[in-house]
Amino acid sequence: MYYSDSIIREMQAEKLMALQLDKAVNDVGKQVLETAARIKDGATRAIYYTSCFTDNYQDVCSKLKSEDVRFGEGLYQLFRDRRIVYDLIEVYFKDVLQHKTQQQLEFIKWRLFKLGLNISTSSLTADSLTLGITTTVCLSLGFSPLVVGRVRALAGGAVGAAGLYGYVQQAAESADRLKLWGPGYYHALYLRKLEMMYFIVEPIFVKARAFENAYLSDDDIVNIISRMAK
Repeated sequence: MYYSDSIIREMQAEKLMALQLDKAVNDVGKQVLETAARIKDGATRAIYYTSCFTDNYQDVCSKLKSEDVRFGEGLYQLFRDRRIVYDLIEVYFKDVLQHKTQQQLEFIKWRLFKLGLNISTSSLTADSLTLGITTTVCLSLGFSPLVVGRVRALAGGAVGAAGLYGYVQQAAESADRLKLWGPGYYHALYLRKLEMMYFIVEPIFVKARAFENAYLSDDDIVNIISRMAK
């Protein structure tokens, strides 16, 4: 009996170690691919800048310079406030909920509760529900490791010049997509000089399918919140 238990424990330990090793290898692999893609994007953006030497492409050059400046402004807010992910999520839900009636807000909160998301609010207003939803999403266990990794890399300054410029290119492409699929949200972020930081949370919005419908019903909003928080 003793030997059987010992063998079982050893097999369990070996299985656990194998799983941990497999996860570590996968995580490292993802980081390597992300870094390689970012450096490639940085090189691509540097090539784009050759348009500045051609008179016919000054509009492209102007757009690149504007994006660089806007990225720097967003990065400044990241260093200053250290809550940029919260702000990006909050702006979205503030826009989505601002014109909802009391009855609609109650329905949304009730539906979220039925889905296992108990949103804590001091009072049931659009602002308080926005606060509760944003907090729930940001603290959720399903929050994307890619989002967290990007924030840590940018906030910690652990990004080389090529890698940082890769982030600028990713941010520019992400902002262009947002302008197309979520113009209202893009405009709200632009006014706050945050549209170039949207790329940080884009995986969360893609997962939630936040821009599939131009006009969101109350049920659509509930489903988006649920997908973001799980």
